[in-house]
Amino acid sequence: MAMTELEYVILARMFDAEPVGEDVYFSASDGVSDFVLLDVAEVKRMIAAEESIASSVTDVVREALEKLDPEAAEFEVDMSMLSFEGIFEDVVKRSALDYIEIETAWSCSTMRPDGFGGAATLISKSGMVSMSTASFLEEAIAALSLGPPPG
Repeated sequence: MAMTELEYVILARMFDAEPVGEDVYFSASDGVSDFVLLDVAEVKRMIAAEESIASSVTDVVREALEKLDPEAAEFEVDMSMLSFEGIFEDVVKRSALDYIEIETAWSCSTMRPDGFGGAATLISKSGMVSMSTASFLEEAIAALSLGPPPG
């Protein structure tokens, strides 16, 4: 697997994780969870086993462990500062993967002009590029010299 055990555990708590052959499909029907509850002993074991692997998520978790009450058995980590994209970026940089694709969709239960859309993100060794569906439409309209829609 291209990701560390700790990265997988955290991503599987941020998302719903479904194994697909040798790959993993991550999805979130109600949004990605930024707060992850972890077992202290389990995390310490994973960090020790993965000591030689560079990982931003390990750095975030180590920092959270340092601030923890020594008697705590579990702790919560706020992943919003790193984000899941940062975890995937680390995975691509140190693996044989050329890239990871992320597709996002959002909708609203009522018809609102700003309640629908999506985005795509491509993470490769050379960087990350993301574009919302609204940005794509703006760029396409400009590229085709179409001007604003009729009012």
